[in-house]
Amino acid sequence: MMQHLTNPQLIDYIHGALAPEEDASVHAHLESCALCREEYATEVALTELLRKQAALEERDMPSTVKAAIWQQIRDARPSPATRILAWLRPAIAIPVAAAIVLAAYFGLHSQQASAAPTIDAAYLLQDHAAMNSTVPFGDRSGADAAELQSGSSGSADETAVNVQPAIYTADAGR
Repeated sequence: MMQHLTNPQLIDYIHGALAPEEDASVHAHLESCALCREEYATEVALTELLRKQAALEERDMPSTVKAAIWQQIRDARPSPATRILAWLRPAIAIPVAAAIVLAAYFGLHSQQASAAPTIDAAYLLQDHAAMNSTVPFGDRSGADAAELQSGSSGSADETAVNVQPAIYTADAGR
């Protein structure tokens, strides 16, 4: 690098604010250029002087002022609007909203469940009789719906079921 370093480059180098490539380039230039090293030393000394001066001028707030501020904070009464807004904070609003949503969901769900349609038992008996009449080996394939509804099925011999064991094999169709 043939040019001398600028003051902003030196300041950024001191504070470590340069990109790695530019930082390495400035370091190499400082190794080879005595004039830039003197400028660098001056900037470092000036930075340290400014830091020391800032530390010396740093003042604490007087304790009476601190006490007065804290007393005003303690004495301050929140307005009604502030109290209402305090209830709307997320720590309170989110659980309340969740409870409202759950109540609405279960309220609607219970209303839908209570409105379930009823089915007449005679319809189920007729449907069962129709299904049994189509099964060739059903227990009451000859019975009609009226006979099933009345409960009279004839003599005890007619109601006895003679079950023959059936053997099914997987290769029966081959």
